[in-house]
Amino acid sequence: MHKFEKTDIKIFDTFIQKFAEKYLEQRSQTQFDYSTINEKVLYDNLGFGTEALKQIISKNAVPIDKKREQRLQQAALNDIYRSDLGELLMTYYFEEKLPDKEKFIIPLKNITFRERAEFSGRGLDAIGYKCSDGMVEILLGEAKVSAEQKSPPAVVDYTDDSLYKTHLKHKNNVPIVIQRLSDYARRLNGKDATIIGAAILCIDKNITDRYAITYGCTLIRDYNCVDETADFGKLKSNQAEFEPGKINFSILSFSNKSIEETVNLFYQRVQELIAK
Repeated sequence: MHKFEKTDIKIFDTFIQKFAEKYLEQRSQTQFDYSTINEKVLYDNLGFGTEALKQIISKNAVPIDKKREQRLQQAALNDIYRSDLGELLMTYYFEEKLPDKEKFIIPLKNITFRERAEFSGRGLDAIGYKCSDGMVEILLGEAKVSAEQKSPPAVVDYTDDSLYKTHLKHKNNVPIVIQRLSDYARRLNGKDATIIGAAILCIDKNITDRYAITYGCTLIRDYNCVDETADFGKLKSNQAEFEPGKINFSILSFSNKSIEETVNLFYQRVQELIAK
């Protein structure tokens, strides 16, 4: 069953702190455990240890927005913190806010492993999975942020990388889905790769009773432009195009702050955390 819902989010200090900490955690995540480093071998008589290394890595994993530092307005298209907040909220929604039986596991976050901190990742914003009754359900997730007054905003229906066009491409081009899942699986641990791998095999062999696909969408909106009746766009009016797959479309509307105000608060708190 398709799912379309709007959630109002009140922006307050606890919210900003929580997601700034989550962002810093994801950006500074390593594939090694600091506790396994032999300090005697690595730092012999240098007078510092792994905690110093951890602080340096964490600080340099977080991008500095030079325009924001100069109090200049950043173009939405180039605003990495704007897109990262949208991606962060999307993964939080699908991993933590859905009812337990609907939650997905997203084992590898784009925010963590994209090639360069100051540029958005390419491809899908999130890939996840859940298992039940011998079936693997794959999440293909996309997040967009828009303060455009038009409803639905262009990023939902009209731009080349809009939610509608992106997911319709996934629906109609199975080889692209297999390619993206295969590239994703290469970077996973054994447990997660086994489950994603099972889905890849079933998709490739067209074993339709053993896998399902959810087209996940998260749209971040301003309280002064959100329109619940129109913002779901063609993903709701043309939902039959995506069947037998399912659409899960969440609109997250900031109820007391604009997107620009919220992103600025988010950026400032991240910078405060890495300066400690």
